[in-house]
Amino acid sequence: MALTLTDLPHITNIKHSIEPLWAGDAGRNANSGKYTGTFIGFFDKLTVDVGITTQNQLKTIRDAIEKSIIPSVSFKDTKTGNTKTENFYGTAISVDTLNYKKGLYKPFSFSLVAISKRS
Repeated sequence: MALTLTDLPHITNIKHSIEPLWAGDAGRNANSGKYTGTFIGFFDKLTVDVGITTQNQLKTIRDAIEKSIIPSVSFKDTKTGNTKTENFYGTAISVDTLNYKKGLYKPFSFSLVAISKRS
């Protein structure tokens, strides 16, 4: 089953970008100052902003995102304007408490990077 990010609680914004990825041998050449290395490809990246959440809402988000691989994430591709489904690496979510007694958490963001490069 596909995960549609907008179905998660209190998502306020989803930013889609296409980022270049370089291999570990990338860096500036000391003599010429040029950036050199092995270019791997362009990968989809999603930056997701979340508003104030309760403890249960945060658990729902963490259950969906804190995995090694998140299969079939649906999002709007800003390059084409169409809905796209892609597999993403999961990520750990770090949040700050807004009100400990009420179980509220401050707004936070997390990023997801696609597993496969763009065609």
